[in-house]
Amino acid sequence: MESKSTSGGPQRRPLARSYRSHPYTTGFCRRILGKEEVKQEVMRLGVSLSLYVAESMFLLCDDIGTMLSFCYKLWKYTLPPSEPVSERLLRVIHYVYSNDIKPKNIVCREDGGGMSVQWELIRTTWKDFAEGIIILHRLDKVVRERYWTFDERLLSSAIVKYKQEVLKKLEEKLTSTKDVSEANGFVRETIKSNISYLWMSLFDEEAEATTEEMRNKIVSDVFQPVLDKSWRSEIPTPPVYYPYILGNGYEAEEMKEKVMGLGVELSLCMVESMFLLCDDTRSMLRFCLKLYRDVIKDMKTGLVVEKMLRAMHYVYRIHIKPKKNGGVVDEIGGKSVQVRELIMTTWESFASGFRDLHKLHTVLLIPGRWNCSREDATLVEVELKKVEEKLSCGKDVSKANGFAREAMESIIGDLWKSLFDEETEVVWTREVMRVEMLSDLYRPLLKGEKDAKQD
Repeated sequence: MESKSTSGGPQRRPLARSYRSHPYTTGFCRRILGKEEVKQEVMRLGVSLSLYVAESMFLLCDDIGTMLSFCYKLWKYTLPPSEPVSERLLRVIHYVYSNDIKPKNIVCREDGGGMSVQWELIRTTWKDFAEGIIILHRLDKVVRERYWTFDERLLSSAIVKYKQEVLKKLEEKLTSTKDVSEANGFVRETIKSNISYLWMSLFDEEAEATTEEMRNKIVSDVFQPVLDKSWRSEIPTPPVYYPYILGNGYEAEEMKEKVMGLGVELSLCMVESMFLLCDDTRSMLRFCLKLYRDVIKDMKTGLVVEKMLRAMHYVYRIHIKPKKNGGVVDEIGGKSVQVRELIMTTWESFASGFRDLHKLHTVLLIPGRWNCSREDATLVEVELKKVEEKLSCGKDVSKANGFAREAMESIIGDLWKSLFDEETEVVWTREVMRVEMLSDLYRPLLKGEKDAKQD
């Protein structure tokens, strides 16, 4: 099977994924690394990935043919051999095979009939290893450039995602066989100390480069058993796809994820405000109504407004309890008196934040316009920070009233994760749902006002 090139556009990553697997709420708050810190992180990522490669070698060492075939295909089909990341991967494999894999004659049958008992597990790691190598190569190339293609913010994000989407997956898949690899001789800390120097010299211009002659000798020393013409491996060559991290369009994907994260955070603050006011439902509904009207003022409704409204509606219908007298408490409770001024001061920031988020979403729907949206994202972050600071003194009250942030994150995240999906609900369906939600939310309030006038 032919392997695919690692250059060009990225494999399309679906945006409507599990919110909990990539918590947006940490995406735009993480610390931005400086250039030297990025270099150090890239070298550490190389060490971490190499340790998983080494662990896989120990898992497969009951059949040397299987182990060598896996390593050879992983090295050969992911990157050109002269790339620095590829060179270090080869030298790691060479070191581990030459010094730690013993004995080497357990199984290596010329007819290819041998197969490690751990192969079915290791074959599931191919995609993770391949993507890890390619993304590491992209990081290496960017850092070596005089003028970085990606700024420190995007590189910091890529490093975090590498740990979440490559290293964490490998850890989860290999953790069940720790006892096997250790029984076969894998000692993580020892191997780490022996291979780290290979990666610590990644950006050292004076470090000795691997010449073609040296590379050919290593390949011959390690892979000769499986390069022999009589060898027929039963291990297929899986395809290699483009990882989205640091690929073409990565900046736009990151900005979209950031917008969804900002939407989740603003919605969580809005929901917390509802819990702060829920001992007096009339106050709470007035807050929601005023916020909705302020957000849609001078603009058409859109998906951002709809996500905000759906969050309001869901929390009111499912979580705000009790609702006496048809959903309106006649007397204003003590807690609402205490937080009324607090909530009043957040209206402007909430409305500005959601309006700016709507503008940001609109811009990102236009191909090629992602770079124009950073300023708008900063405006949203400023308003979000204002709201969070004002709500911080009411945490105990909202929690006592039933607000559980962790549980709400998952629910609100699911509402926002389809913000950029190409296949969305038809306009008519969305309009009908919007009218129904507005009716559910504000009928009790309007009814209370009508009854008050009749009295």
